[in-house]
Amino acid sequence: MTLEWRGRTLHITWLPVAAMGRLAALAPAGPEETQVLAALLAGARVCLDRRALEYRRYRRTAPAGIFRRCLTLERRLREMGICVIGTGGR
Repeated sequence: MTLEWRGRTLHITWLPVAAMGRLAALAPAGPEETQVLAALLAGARVCLDRRALEYRRYRRTAPAGIFRRCLTLERRLREMGICVIGTGGR
């Protein structure tokens, strides 16, 4: 996972599947994941570009069940307050 502060907004610039699952489960395993959760709790804006989601690179090859579970994790991140850029307002 890679992060970048731009002003008062934390941008997630790369999000591997494992880190996405831990964030969605509120179980951070490292300093970057802890920083994301701390920023959300502090009321900071956290943004994630859709292209930064690792699982999206495998949409043509991943089994449908695994891909659906990853979509569910992405939805949980949005419900937590992470703004996913490039989803057309969804």
